[in-house]
Amino acid sequence: MSVRVDWDRNPVSIHSEDKEELERLVEFLKTKHSVRKRSLVMEDREEGGYLFFLYQPCDPRWVLDFMNG
Repeated sequence: MSVRVDWDRNPVSIHSEDKEELERLVEFLKTKHSVRKRSLVMEDREEGGYLFFLYQPCDPRWVLDFMNG
């Protein structure tokens, strides 16, 4: 799994080459941590691959849990 998070961006953006991987991450954050304020997964026109934006706080450990799980 290769997920990259841009924590310095506002809103935070989460990137991957795999759209399905991001969809699984969205579902994980939604069900396990009640993260609901986010964009749809969309094509990243600047860097290639896919991304989505988070519009509410997200603990970096939650993304690590997903990647290690």
